[in-house]
Amino acid sequence: MPIEIKHVSGYDELERWVTTRNEVAPDDIATVALKVLLRASQDGRDDLIAYDDGEVVGTGVLAGDAPTQRASHPYVEVMVPERHRGRGVGTALLEAFSARLRDLGKKGVQVEARSDDAYSIGFLERRGFVEVDRWTRLVLELDADEPLAPVLADGIEIVWLFERPDLVEALFQLAVASGRDLTGSFAAWQVYELGDPRIRLDLTAIALAGDDVVGYTTLVQLADERAGGHRTLTVHPDWKVRGIGAALTRAQIAAATRAEFKTLFAWARPWEHRDLYVSLGYEPRSMSIDFQGPLL
Repeated sequence: MPIEIKHVSGYDELERWVTTRNEVAPDDIATVALKVLLRASQDGRDDLIAYDDGEVVGTGVLAGDAPTQRASHPYVEVMVPERHRGRGVGTALLEAFSARLRDLGKKGVQVEARSDDAYSIGFLERRGFVEVDRWTRLVLELDADEPLAPVLADGIEIVWLFERPDLVEALFQLAVASGRDLTGSFAAWQVYELGDPRIRLDLTAIALAGDDVVGYTTLVQLADERAGGHRTLTVHPDWKVRGIGAALTRAQIAAATRAEFKTLFAWARPWEHRDLYVSLGYEPRSMSIDFQGPLL
């Protein structure tokens, strides 16, 4: 039977989508709760699920956020478990996205593949995709006896979002000023930045210079694990040379250690935060490559 591509419908099918997707990316876990929130808040979002004779064999998603809608090569995620590869699942998902994006006047798509996944890289390169960016996954094993204490510049104070919820709008203004937010919408930023149910508000650190927010960093806790991921690290452009990013990260490491986390990880580009994490003891473990290519 040919591969059947469907739009995800109903909670049960969404659960099947999440389970299959997470099998491919166990170090970047999605949750049903977050998917429900994103589907409710993004009008242009498209979640696809692939079936072969009734069995789920792959998943795909096209985000509906403003940057994706503006891009000439919108980002799509295509996930096919290894045991289902070689059956045309990835091609069918990309063709389904391409049909929609072609009608929207898009030129191509952007997708990602892990650097050690030769099969997926070959699949993309044979179809004319080229590398445009790389991300490194860095990992820190926490030592309960030696948490890193933050080193603060003069006049800087670190507070936590659960203690200062009144600062949420100031965080958004910083996200706009630093280029972190591209929507210009406070509501959309809140969903993307703080709406993930895995985010620990008690581990979301904020740097204050007097009453001004000059940096913040968020952290997600992986389900049923004592592991967390640095999701955001944003510093005001005028304060980047003051060590704010390192101070925020050190504070978060110490707080995560006290909360009995065992491991922290971060995804970073070579030119964005990678050296900072390495300087704090994080070790590169894996890499993800962004590719751009034509519509199929």
